[in-house]
Amino acid sequence: MNFKNFGIREWLVIIFIVLGLVAFAFEDIFKPKIYEAEGTGIGYAGDITLKVKAYKKKDKSLRVTEIQVIHEDTDVIGGVCCTKLVDDVKARQRLDKIDMVAGATFTSEGFKEAFTEAIENIKNQE
Repeated sequence: MNFKNFGIREWLVIIFIVLGLVAFAFEDIFKPKIYEAEGTGIGYAGDITLKVKAYKKKDKSLRVTEIQVIHEDTDVIGGVCCTKLVDDVKARQRLDKIDMVAGATFTSEGFKEAFTEAIENIKNQE
């Protein structure tokens, strides 16, 4: 087969394959570094431990990607509260203002304390 006989469709396929291979080769260079930290707060029935993963944007602000919660509170109140707070933080990305959950004040305070500690640890990492 001669390159002169290639139509536009064949050239586009070749270009997209080459671009895909280049993007795959340089994927690790352009991927942001993920920072991990742990924070602990006092909940209603015991400690609340958060494992937070985030990356730093170019303007030095943080973007939270994952939050794992380990708590000793009841699943009915504390578990629902922690799930709601995790979803709220990840959706809004407001790291300084965390809303309280009605009926789970101690769990909310413990979550906020643990989250603040984890975020401060991430900010101090290089």
